[in-house]
Amino acid sequence: MTVDELLELSDDDQKAYLNGQIAAGKTAEEVYADLQTCASDMARLGFFVVGGKFMIKPTRGYAKTKPTKLG
Repeated sequence: MTVDELLELSDDDQKAYLNGQIAAGKTAEEVYADLQTCASDMARLGFFVVGGKFMIKPTRGYAKTKPTKLG
């Protein structure tokens, strides 16, 4: 599976697939390699590994806001 194919799945199916790969004994780096991507690209798409499980950012697609100067 590629990242593009993964993104065609629903959020629940995406998380189930990624965590299924972890449950099968793969590391996050091996999952990234199978998807032909890297951790930073996955983070940009809203996927993170926390405590050995893949999590999906609830507001994917929103960029980090820039800090403002107060005062």
